[in-house]
Amino acid sequence: MNKIKIALALGGLVLLAACTNSPYRNTRVVDVRPNMEKAAQPPYRAPVVGVLIDSPSRATLENAVVDALRRRGVNARAAMPIYGNKGIRGKSRAYLAKRLRQQGFDSAIGIHLVHKKIENVNVSSGPSAPVPPAASLSMRAQPLGPDFSINETTYVARINFWDIKQQAIVWSATSVTHNPKGLRIGAAQFANVIARELTQAGLFRPSP
Repeated sequence: MNKIKIALALGGLVLLAACTNSPYRNTRVVDVRPNMEKAAQPPYRAPVVGVLIDSPSRATLENAVVDALRRRGVNARAAMPIYGNKGIRGKSRAYLAKRLRQQGFDSAIGIHLVHKKIENVNVSSGPSAPVPPAASLSMRAQPLGPDFSINETTYVARINFWDIKQQAIVWSATSVTHNPKGLRIGAAQFANVIARELTQAGLFRPSP
């Protein structure tokens, strides 16, 4: 029983250390580029949110970002219920802008998953340190339990904010998400970070 308790305690410490020492425990936004192609013309009042990946997590992520924006007073809508799995297919930005305006949108938030990296970290239990003679009758090192592994998963996404009238990206950033359980499990936290960055960029309030 003591061996099991020690093994569980060690496993917990290793997991905690892995989370604490990870450069991106959840989601961070880096490489922010305001006025990327043209200068933004806020306030934007009706953005559509599109997660541009072919994944079962798409609807979950879109809805999470929409909910996070609505809590901040932004009248956002998800792209998937309107345009379906295939999205909008067109040959020009003018065509895309026309289709988006038909639904009453003035802007679009495109989230592109550009990189996914999975690392398997093996953790060896190893033998315990020898017990001092005064504390035990045995001097043999005792194994703490079987080896185990931790999956370290990192997602990198590009977030583009598109001004439909100007047909240009007016704000862009890269997000890095560290979540061993996948994007769907961490959707709410991911969405809150993205919504916070967009609102702090002043895209939804009038220019001073």
